[in-house]
Order: sequence, then C-alpha cells, then structure tokens
Amino acid sequence: MSDALTDAIVSLNTQLDLGHTLDMFLEASITHTGAKFAAINVLDNDGISVDFHYKGMATGVWDKIGRAPNAVGVLGKIPDEGTLVLADLTQHPAFRGLPKGHPPMGSFLGTALKVRGTVFGYLYLASKDGEFTERDEAVVEALAAAASVAIDNAQLYEKALERERWLSASQDITTALLADPGDEEAFERIVSSAKELAGAVNAALVLPGVDGSWTMEITSGPRGQELLGLVLPEEGSAIASIRSGTGVIAAEPPGTIVLDVVQAFGPTLYAPLHAEHRTVGLLMLWRDRGMSTFTPDDLAIAQRFANQAAMAYSLAELAHVKNMTTVLEDRQRLADDLHDFVSQELFATAMQIESIAEDVDIHLRERMLRTLEHVKRAQREVRGVMSSLAGQRTSEPLSERIRREIVMATDSMGFAPRVQVDWAEVSHAIAGDPSLSDDVVAVVREMLSNVARHSKATAVNMAIRGSGGRIVVSVADDGIGPAGATSRHSGTSNLANRALRRNGTFTLAPFRPGAHRPGTVAEWNVEAAG
Repeated sequence: MSDALTDAIVSLNTQLDLGHTLDMFLEASITHTGAKFAAINVLDNDGISVDFHYKGMATGVWDKIGRAPNAVGVLGKIPDEGTLVLADLTQHPAFRGLPKGHPPMGSFLGTALKVRGTVFGYLYLASKDGEFTERDEAVVEALAAAASVAIDNAQLYEKALERERWLSASQDITTALLADPGDEEAFERIVSSAKELAGAVNAALVLPGVDGSWTMEITSGPRGQELLGLVLPEEGSAIASIRSGTGVIAAEPPGTIVLDVVQAFGPTLYAPLHAEHRTVGLLMLWRDRGMSTFTPDDLAIAQRFANQAAMAYSLAELAHVKNMTTVLEDRQRLADDLHDFVSQELFATAMQIESIAEDVDIHLRERMLRTLEHVKRAQREVRGVMSSLAGQRTSEPLSERIRREIVMATDSMGFAPRVQVDWAEVSHAIAGDPSLSDDVVAVVREMLSNVARHSKATAVNMAIRGSGGRIVVSVADDGIGPAGATSRHSGTSNLANRALRRNGTFTLAPFRPGAHRPGTVAEWNVEAAG
C-alpha cells in the first residue's frame, strides 16, 4: 500500500461531518483509481435514493439531470459483497440508458459501502481511461473499509448532536410550561421544534377532550390550517398508538381509515406523550412523499422528547388546575363570609333602625330612615358582589370544571379515568339551573375522591348523562368493592343528601357481583332543569 493511499485512509477519520467524510472518500477514490466520475448513492430499503454525493461532474450538468439514480438497471446489479467491474457500462444487458444531459460513461466500477454490516450506500466510479484493474478494486476495498469506520463515527457524532438539540428544546419547553402553565407559545414550540428537529414538513400535537375524543390542537407546516381541529378517527392507527402507548413509523400514513388531508402525506411518525402511566397526547410528524422514511432512531429520540414534553405538560396542567381550584375556593369562601358576617349584620342593623325609628320624633325618624336607605344600599351592593363571585364560578363551562376535577383525581389515583359524556345533551339538561352544575361538579369530585382514597382501583369508568328529564352521574371502578366505597361515610352521605334535595337517588352496588374484587358502581340520579 502506497504512502499516499495510507495518508488518504488516515485522513478519512479526521472529520466528524458526514458530508465532508463522503466527499473526501470520493476525492480519494478518483485520485487513486484514475476515474473521472465518482458518486455515493445512499438508498433506502426499497432501493430509492435518499442522499447523493458526486465528484467530477459540473454543477450545471447535475442541475439539468435533477435527480439521483435509483437501484435499477446496471446499478441494481451491484452486489452487496465484492465489486461490479465493466469495461463499458453501456454494453451491459441491464443498461437502460442515461438521463438527458448526463455525460457519456464508459468503464465502470460499483461496490457496496457497508457500515456495521449493513449497506449504507453504493460507490460508483466511471470513465477511467482504459479499464478498472484488480489493483483499483483493492484500492477501493481499502478505502471503503476506512470510509465505513469514518461514516460510523460521523453518524454517531451527528446522533449525539441531534440528541443534544432535542434535549435543549425539551428543557426550554419544560421551563416555559412550569413558569406559565397556560403558555400557548410553549405548546406551539413543542410542535415546531419536533418538526424542525425531525426533518418533518407537517406536524400536529393531539390532545384529549373530556368526552374521550382526541383533537389536533396545535399544528405546524404548510397544511397546518387544514389539520387544526381535526378529530382522530376512532378506528384509526393514531388512536391505536394512543391506546397502546406505542410509537409508529411508516412509509406513509398507516391504516385503512386515514383523514383526507393526511392521505397526501408521506413518511409518518407517531410518538405518544407518556406521563404518570397514561397517554396525555400524541405527537404526529409527516414528511412529503419521496422523502426518506423515519428510522427507529428517529422514533426513539422523538419519543424521549415527547415524554419529556408530556411530563412538563402534566405538571403544568396540575399546577394550573390547583391554582384555579384555589382561586375558586377563595371566591366561595369570600362569598360565604360576605353572607354570614357582612350581609347578615347589615340585615340586623336595618331591622334595628326600622324598629327604633317608630319610637322617635318625626325629625329624628327622617334622619334614621335616610340612614336606613344607606344600609339597604350597602346590602344590595354586598348581594351584587356575592352574586358576581358565584357567577364567576358557575358561568365557567361545565366541561372545563369537570376536566379540572379529572386532572386532580388523576394525580390522586395515579391513572386517568375513562370518561363518557355527551356535552350537548348534558348542557341542555342543566340549562336554567346553574346550581345543578355545582352539584354535578361536587358529585364527580366526591365519587372520584372516594375511589382514590379507599377502593385500591386500577381502572375507573365515569359517565355523565342528561336525558329523560334527569341527570345521571355514574362511576365504576375495579377496586375492592362497596365496602371500600362506603368506608367514607361522610362522603356517601353528602352524595345521598344532594340527591334527596333534587328528588333523586344515590346508590352503591358491586360492579361485578361474585368476583374476588367486584369493584363498585356508584350512581347519582336526580331531576334535571332542562
């Protein structure tokens, strides 16, 4: 082996940039074989070119050709072991011609370039004066062996840089969400960062609704507006990924039921957002057709990013819910204090003034009656403040209030209950009676709290129905049975009393009678206003 070839082999491992390494390999191949043209074609498992590097051809010529060749014709005959050497490329039986504008090709040498035992791409050398020799084959094999190590190192370095970029983006998002749980820009950064880092074209973050549906809440890319607000098909592969908690990579959107806009996309990656043994969202990434498919490494990195985002999202959501709950409880306490102390005191004062005014002379009576008007005006102001405080609590959509209770319960139970609600039906049933919403929220809180404290359950199904002039809230768990549910007597008494006040019933029964762990089904059934 010549000193020049040895130097070329050593120099291949001086760079960690993959593109530069490939270019150095091509330059060395031309120098030491005498080929006029050299190229490395990186192909996917289907023989489709996903990356192409070349030397010896003018840029303007390549621009006219416009695309890299695939593994067809003579190129499809290159073996995975050894070399294909031809005195004249155009005389091979598999030759299919050259693209328009391509320079003439004569002698040819092609060989597979392997990295860790797997074909990374194929080296093409062409148009040497004369034919390629056995020495040329030996030179190429030596260079290819060195290039294999260099490419492996460059890929490992790129992966390390990629992991660092993903980690940095994840930390930025976590910090933003914990600082401001309601920061919409943080959620947008989850999507935009994932799209950019994964080399995707379109992306969506899917989040759950209280009714069990999954909706694309944040989107990015040229088709982002079309994706925004779309609900995932119940029988689609994305829902299957959410339920199984398993990520997906595919050459095109998988499954037989695919949303219309998604059907036009190419390579697909789904990464569920896992937090506290539950799936809180789904990151969906798509490339255009013809682009390279996502790899298992892409999925692994995206999954780690998604899980980190999920943890930040869950912590931020819980912090937001606790803050909102505290604010609402403070408002309720203030309203109660105004009623118990200020309003009642003003009422008693007004009664005393009216009584005293009857026993004094007319001039003093007039002054006292004017004072009485001030007291009554103060009463009205206090009642207005009380009404406003209560209104800020009850005017919030019931779905949002129930969602907050579910988040709190999930934190206590360690898993999320499955919820079935027809909000249009329930909203109609409670129309005209805001206090019924308060009762429903209190009942949901009490039922889920009872499960969390006493049932030792691993799964909970909750349903809220509003039909036939009634509101029904039911919670079924797979815990230790009704004995656990009734051990908190004050809780079940509260539920029963709330039902009685509304001409309804509250019942507890085994969910699976006769089973070792029968579970419990609790049902609160009352008259509705709608």
